[in-house]
Amino acid sequence: MESFELIDNFFQIVVLLCAAAAAGIFALRRRSRDLLILSLAYACFAMGTIYYVLYLVIIGIWPQVFYVAEISWLAAWLFYLSAQILRTEGMKCRFSLPAGATAAVAFLDHDFGPSYLISALFSLTAGAIMYLSVSHIQNGSLYRKRDFFMIICVMLQVLLYLISNYTHDYTRFQLYYAVDLALTLSMAALLPLTLREVKRA
Repeated sequence: MESFELIDNFFQIVVLLCAAAAAGIFALRRRSRDLLILSLAYACFAMGTIYYVLYLVIIGIWPQVFYVAEISWLAAWLFYLSAQILRTEGMKCRFSLPAGATAAVAFLDHDFGPSYLISALFSLTAGAIMYLSVSHIQNGSLYRKRDFFMIICVMLQVLLYLISNYTHDYTRFQLYYAVDLALTLSMAALLPLTLREVKRA
């Protein structure tokens, strides 16, 4: 019985679907591309987790290879990257060691499954998000908290996959779930930060 895994994943689904709905409503009211992109990111991540949970409930075990969920999660990260790209106007390009290290670790650890293609796409996306977020902070962005939380989200996602290599018992609470819950809450925190940025624009 995958007890705590179901609790963790249901929590993630509920939080991200609520955040997706809220971001979508605010996007329509304020005609904001940032909020719309954020809403789509939340929705994609939640849909990937829904597939994962359905597989777990119906088949009875967590999927060993779950490309449907991985592609949906990758789409979410591509939306996060799109949100960061929207804010790059006039930004100076600088070398970023954290971005390179993040991409390398994500690829070498085969984050998002055994597929080299999916792993490469995620590692490039994670590295690009890290690069843009660090660059925004270095260039004196007025909205550093959002960039800071984006960095936290990327680091938690990569850390989650690193920890999963050493996790074999998913029935009880442990470090894996602490990181996953922190990832969910960090993603949700992007909504008020983005909304504040849109209001000030």
